[in-house]
Amino acid sequence: YGKFQKNCSLHFIRTAVVRELLLEAIRSVSKYAIENEKDFVKKVRETSAVQQKEAVKLLQSQLGRERKRYKELDSLIKKLYEEYALGKMPEKRYEMLSAEYEHEQAVLDENIAKAQSALDEYNTYTNNVEQFLLLTKRYTDFSEWTTPMINEFIEKILVHEADKSSGERVQEVEIYFKFIGKFEVPQPEPTAEELAEQEKIRKRRAKQREYWRRYETKHKQKLLQELMEQEKQNKQAEI
Repeated sequence: YGKFQKNCSLHFIRTAVVRELLLEAIRSVSKYAIENEKDFVKKVRETSAVQQKEAVKLLQSQLGRERKRYKELDSLIKKLYEEYALGKMPEKRYEMLSAEYEHEQAVLDENIAKAQSALDEYNTYTNNVEQFLLLTKRYTDFSEWTTPMINEFIEKILVHEADKSSGERVQEVEIYFKFIGKFEVPQPEPTAEELAEQEKIRKRRAKQREYWRRYETKHKQKLLQELMEQEKQNKQAEI
């Protein structure tokens, strides 16, 4: 995406086009979430390290084992030091075993932190999805704009700079929802008839752009010739 022009506060939304765009976005995402709840949950969790309940169970089991082992190592290190302090163990062996245990604890520390972070993220996503689904079920009518509805559903919108590189003016608007962030409803694959119609439109627009390009080139050449002729006449008049 290009640089955006505005990070729009909901208090400054005025244009009918943006309002209709927001209303349609709320309508389509809510409909999809209600009618395809499992797919909706899966799509919201796409960026999460843990996405399925089965993976959560395995992660919790792993976390339990690693925390248990970490405590065992604490006991071993304490016992090791006591034996060394009582002169029951040579210093060299104490240092070697102590270093091994401490290294294992450091690895466990890192693994535990990663696992806990993944579980926290999963729980956050789960809570956010539930909150959004509850929100969609509170509204039964998305046919018209209401300020409370927009404030409850929309976190922010980003309006990007207009892009004319394709020959047409295109301005992207990103919509971020409360709880789930930016979400795009999956679109069905276009049919052969739709693809054919899109190709016709593309060719027609390309033909129109080519026509206007030639027209502008011809018009510029004509103006240039007129200017040159006028300049020639002015020189002859001076003579």
